[in-house]
Parts: sequence; C-alpha cells; structure tokens
Amino acid sequence: MFALLLVGFVCISSCVQSEDIPDFSSSNTGPYIINTNYLDIIKENLESDPIIREEYKLLIEGADRFLAHNFRYVTEKPEVPQGGSINDYVSISRYWHPDSSGAQTIYIDGVTNPQVEQFDRPKLAEMSSGVFTLALAYYISGNEDYAEKAADILRKWFFDPNTRMNPNMNFAQIRLGVPDTGGGGSPGIIDANDFIQVIDAASIIYDDGSWSGQSHIQLKEWFYQFSRWIIRNYNADAYSTTNVSTWLDVQRAIYFMLSEQEDKLNSGFYIPPVSERINTHFDASGNQPNEVTRGRPQHYVYFNLRGYMNIIHLRRNRTAADRDWQILDTADKGGLKPALDMIADFITGNQQTGTFVTEPGFDDCRYLELMRPAALAFNSQHYENAANQLLSRGCRNSAITLVYPSIELLNNAVTP
Repeated sequence: MFALLLVGFVCISSCVQSEDIPDFSSSNTGPYIINTNYLDIIKENLESDPIIREEYKLLIEGADRFLAHNFRYVTEKPEVPQGGSINDYVSISRYWHPDSSGAQTIYIDGVTNPQVEQFDRPKLAEMSSGVFTLALAYYISGNEDYAEKAADILRKWFFDPNTRMNPNMNFAQIRLGVPDTGGGGSPGIIDANDFIQVIDAASIIYDDGSWSGQSHIQLKEWFYQFSRWIIRNYNADAYSTTNVSTWLDVQRAIYFMLSEQEDKLNSGFYIPPVSERINTHFDASGNQPNEVTRGRPQHYVYFNLRGYMNIIHLRRNRTAADRDWQILDTADKGGLKPALDMIADFITGNQQTGTFVTEPGFDDCRYLELMRPAALAFNSQHYENAANQLLSRGCRNSAITLVYPSIELLNNAVTP
C-alpha cells in the first residue's frame, strides 16, 4: 500500500509559496461563465414559465438541504501523504485498481475504484455543488441565508487554517502503493474543475454582506497562487489530445480573470488558441477520435464538449477584445459545430447511421448541459429544439435551465 505518514506541516512545494502576491483590488469582475442578465430574465419569468417554476422549486429544495448540511474539509483525514501536510488535497486515480499486493497497478478504463470515496475528491465535489446551489438560490430568491451559508463554506475551504486547502494539487490522483504517480503534471488537475463554478458563485454572492471585499481579495490571492502552481506544473500543450486540455484551458482562463491576470488570456504561451484545440480534438465530421476509444466513450465525448461550453461562454462574456471568441463567433468552427450537430441530431432522432457512439447506462439528460448553452451561444434553433426535446422528456437540471434561458425568453426580453 501507499505509505501514508503523519508528517505534520512540512513546508515543501505543498505549502504556501514564498512568491510575491500582488496587491489585489476588492472589485468583482465576475461572474465569468454565468451571465447575470440571463439570471434576471429567469427571475422575471418565475411565475409565467412552468418549467422554470418547477426548476426553481427543485433549486430551493436543494439549497435548503445544503443549509442544514455539515460539509467536510481536506483536514478531516487522519493521515497525509509523505512530504505533505494535513491541508493538502489528496485523491486517488479513479481507474487504477489494486493487485494482489494492494498496490494500484491494474488499469480498467471507465471502472471507478471505490477507494476514491475515502479521500478528498467527494468533499471537493460536495463543496462545489453546495456553494453553487446556494449562490444561485440566493440570487434568484433574495434569501440572504443562502449567501451566508455559501460564504461560510468558502471561508472554511480557502481561508481558515484549521480547514483550508493548500493552493496546489500535489497529491491529486495518486496511485496507492506506486510512488510518484500524482501531483503536478498528472491528469489529477481534472479534479480542480469543481473550482470553476465556485468562482462564479463567489461573484454572485459578492453584493451580500456575508462576503466582504476582503474575502474577495483573499480568494483572488488563493487562486493567484493556484494559477502559479499550474503554470509551474503544466505547459500550454499538456494533455493536448484529450479532454484534460480543454478543462485546463477553462481553469487557466477563469483563474487568470479572477486574479487580475487578464494579459495572459490571449497569450498562446499560457493558453493555446481555441482553433488549435478544435483541430486536435475533432475531425471535420465532428468525431472525437481520442475520446471514442475510451472505456466510456459517450461520457467522454459529452465531457469534452461540456468543457467547450464553458470556454465559449467565458470568452463570449468578456468585454475586452477576445482572441478565442473572434474564432468561435464565425460560421466556421472546424469540427466543433458538427460535433454539436451530431448530438442534436441524436436527441431529435435524425442522426446518421454509424456516426454516434453510445454506451450502456449513459443518461441522455446530460445533453441539456450542452444544448441549452450552445443554443444561446450560437443562436441556434436546432440546439434549442434538442434542448426542448430533453425537457419534454422530463430532464431537469436547475444549474442549466435557471442559468441559460430559452431563445424565446431571451428574444421576448430584448424585444419591445
């Protein structure tokens, strides 16, 4: 088994870096992926739109559960990896399983090792979901109890020395019993995807008294340090052929935007142009050759496109000149549009034989996370029709339906 030792608070790269941290302003420049104008349209239609009304009810029920929930933090573990501290995030590689000796040397793509639940990965996912749900419920309902709870969770995860996470993932997706298998440079950075919606959530509760300007400065400081850790450990081409690179681009961009490093957003040294990613990930017909060979092909095709939806809205929402939105806001999007078309055709029953890979147990309702954002981004009635098909089948996801209004609601809001 992987040697877990109580080593106290040894300060190596896992501790707070000694690098200078800029003097940040307390200003709120987010949210970055969410558009608050869309949220306001949702609020205006709470009573008149039956689906929004139903989704809002589900949102409030979820937020009420999180109000009463006791969240867990990274320091709630009895042991830490050798060379780390109790404040370091620890997770194990999802698809590696133990051999007869107990060392994780057997790889089964798509099959999760149940030991994942014993480490910090579930805590991070729970924190992210809770903070986002509470923040969204606060914005739409105006109930400050939700904002207060979200702010408390954020302070404990990022600031409180007794519960905070160090700004690194040196021990993400380790393989038990196999030395030097985690940390910077491993695909463990995918665990940090959950920070994306956390940052938008913090911006949404910014105007509530429970989240001060000083708290926002501290959050900027944390993510500045985390972004520097990413720069040290991942070059711009890391995992360039897989969904990991897509999500790394989303992470880099939102961390740079929060921590006042916008000069890096259009720099190929830090984030490759989206056209390079598209040309690597998709062929001309929209297939994703590097994802369809996975153990869960339908999931990974969806998952990569979900990352692109984040990139699209993050870049689209910028007020400054944006390199990637200039590429995306054109008729020619390489294989990205055919990939979305393929899924929309699958949902509406118009797909071509042999063009779509399915897998047992995949929940087609997850495609709502692609179709509704894509419909708004590209003003596409085809994607809107696919989203409406999913909604008519009973698919519900308040984090999508209450964030991305229908094209019809958007047009009614802007038309006199």
